[in-house]
Amino acid sequence: MMESTKSMLSDLGVPPEQVKTEAFGTVKPTPLAPGTTARSTTPATGPLVTFSKSNRSARIHTDLQTGDSPPVQTILELSEEIGIGIEFSCRVGTCGLCKVKLTSGEVVMEVEDGLDVDDQNLGMILACQAKPAVDVVVEA
Repeated sequence: MMESTKSMLSDLGVPPEQVKTEAFGTVKPTPLAPGTTARSTTPATGPLVTFSKSNRSARIHTDLQTGDSPPVQTILELSEEIGIGIEFSCRVGTCGLCKVKLTSGEVVMEVEDGLDVDDQNLGMILACQAKPAVDVVVEA
């Protein structure tokens, strides 16, 4: 919508310096070319994440240079790396589209705005924010 509006304003002759916009959230990553996979440059030494519906597991990549804890990589980022299709939109914890059920383990989330009380009671987490503190299992 924003790009269409900016294009229309340009077509009407409005100078670009007079057009003000706001952007919320983060940019979605560019999809990889078919047949390629993302590979992290750091070793996967963090907690194990098991995606129960997909029957796949992988370790979270941690930032070994700074020793960050909890791990830097989110469950959503790991799911993208190994080809698990978790839906998402905002990537900042507000839309709630990336909700998945945590069936075991613990995660840390900086933002939980996309979860209501019922979601929290059901064990739902936001994959875009969830960083495993220990080995976890999620329904994805």
